[in-house]
Amino acid sequence: MKRLPLLLGILAALIPTAALAAGEITATKTATVISDTLGLLLVPPKALTGSVVDYKIVFANTAGTFSGKLVRNVAMEDPLPANVILRVADINSSGTTATANNGPIEFSDGGLLGLGGSGMTCNFVSWADTTDCIEFYDTNGNLITPVADANGYDARVRKIRIKPVTTFNNGGSFQIRYRVKIT
Repeated sequence: MKRLPLLLGILAALIPTAALAAGEITATKTATVISDTLGLLLVPPKALTGSVVDYKIVFANTAGTFSGKLVRNVAMEDPLPANVILRVADINSSGTTATANNGPIEFSDGGLLGLGGSGMTCNFVSWADTTDCIEFYDTNGNLITPVADANGYDARVRKIRIKPVTTFNNGGSFQIRYRVKIT
């Protein structure tokens, strides 16, 4: 049946891109306390002033694989709670400098063995780069270039915006992770 792939290709070309219904893109945010100011090794860390917390947001496109619905030009904004400051140094290091392709926000595709992946990418170039997928905003909504303090944090950042590149695969997912300190 060599005609089947050709027929499927023609059908796919005839199916219009449909608008997404509410709820087809989901976001689930979790917070994990990494360390606290008490530093007790036998007790799970608590969300106290000075504690370090990782936020993780998982985004999923729940539209069915054959729905014909395409999601492009995705942008996610996450305002920071008033009582936290963002770590703008590399999330995976103890230094105060964010390095290329690492940066303050970790992007992970949801796919396992090539299945369930988002098809999206998000590379960090530098704090001031306007071509990468991460933007930082102050209290007034102004786009800013973060400046790390001695501990790698910038209290001026009040909102982050992530703009992954390409089409969000139906049935796919990705996650972002970033670190804050409770003030």
